[in-house]
Amino acid sequence: MQDLRCIMLFLFLLSTGVNYAQVIQQDVEADSLPHYPKDEDPAIPIDVEADLNASFPKPGSVLGTIIPGNYFDWKVDLYKRTGIKLGISYQAMFLGVPQSQTVTETSRNTGLGGFLLLEAQWHFINKGKDYEGGITATLDWRHNLGSNNGMPGDLFFDVGSGIGVDATFLPWDPYASILFWEQHLKKDRFWFRIGQTAPAAMMDFFRYKDARVSFTGIPNTFPTTVVPYGPPSLGFGFNWNLKQGSHLYLKGVVNDLNVDAGEFDWSGLFEYGEIYTALEIGKHWFRTSKDFDHAHLMFFYADKKSTAGVDIGDQFIPFPTSAGWGFKVHGSKQWNQLVGFANYTYNKAEGGGFGIFTGIQHSATAGLVYNDLFKISGEMGLAFNLSSPIKDWANSINNPQNPSEFLLTQVWTVARDTPQYSTEIYWRILLLKQLWVTPGIQLFMNPTYNTRTDFIIAPSFKARVYF
Repeated sequence: MQDLRCIMLFLFLLSTGVNYAQVIQQDVEADSLPHYPKDEDPAIPIDVEADLNASFPKPGSVLGTIIPGNYFDWKVDLYKRTGIKLGISYQAMFLGVPQSQTVTETSRNTGLGGFLLLEAQWHFINKGKDYEGGITATLDWRHNLGSNNGMPGDLFFDVGSGIGVDATFLPWDPYASILFWEQHLKKDRFWFRIGQTAPAAMMDFFRYKDARVSFTGIPNTFPTTVVPYGPPSLGFGFNWNLKQGSHLYLKGVVNDLNVDAGEFDWSGLFEYGEIYTALEIGKHWFRTSKDFDHAHLMFFYADKKSTAGVDIGDQFIPFPTSAGWGFKVHGSKQWNQLVGFANYTYNKAEGGGFGIFTGIQHSATAGLVYNDLFKISGEMGLAFNLSSPIKDWANSINNPQNPSEFLLTQVWTVARDTPQYSTEIYWRILLLKQLWVTPGIQLFMNPTYNTRTDFIIAPSFKARVYF
């Protein structure tokens, strides 16, 4: 464990000195590097297929490479011969807040965690043609690093921010978080997936939606506090490009809500029939493959999650979740290396697929991202968010009237009914050709579940190696 801490410290020192490092000038274009064939339209970065396509060396790193190039040649050759894509990554994150700014004096104030991700896709039917089909799977293991640290995502309950601090680094044992069949009809026009799927990876497009390397804050990555989807579960999803070459799309998902994070169980959908469903229509406007604008409108609905609760003695006490609908509108505009974005979400569901995460009714975000700062591959991002809690949810905490609401007060003892404001800034840096590092910081004002302080500062540092 001491060795691991030394490695993390070493990476941190390297990243802070990056301004003084010589950026290696690449004599090769990115498109000439080994890679898998890519779809016509951009995918959400956390989607398995997008992750696999990005699992190759990139130009514009501060330092050199750590993995021989013939390994990536072998990956491409394997795909050409068999239709199999492979990717391996390990990501780690440290996040902390001052002890004086936590919910109580004894609340945990640091999180250090990592996760190993093994990804594979085997399209063995009509590879590269109409009616292509095959299996996609991941093995996903997320764990804390160090006996005195929890996972960064667990600090949601210690910090008391209404929008959380992170929703990616949550703990679970190794399991197949993704396992689905993907079937294409007309090439580049329509596909559907059925099996263990993740709604967040298929819906709500945002080109910087990757908490492993880009934004950390929940509004810009996994907005579970305002969009009531759950963890990966049995589900169905589709993507339909409405007109060839128009980049106008329609997509949708239906997923089981009665699964806990880190659990592979397909029985809940048939036993309870409680679902999360969403429909999104959007469009990309391209100038080049890396220079484009985007807009989409997403509608969603979530049932009440009746299995979210606690066994007390021989009695099951559910959390006070409730069904509800909502919508999100999102847009981004690019000017050369600068990208501006904004979105608004309205939600009526309480609790959501994670049981007690979803408590926000209104959320508005705006920000700017500058790509390839100082000619270093990556980006620097800045975002502002305003979020208002659901009044009934806050009243359940402040004035509990039944066992379900009293149970909720065991998680949070108080809830403000006024808006929370937050800011995030980060710099994603390609330190080595297969290693991203991302220092960042979040600021929270008027935190929803924390009346011990009116201001919270939460610095973070992330690293991701992929190949």
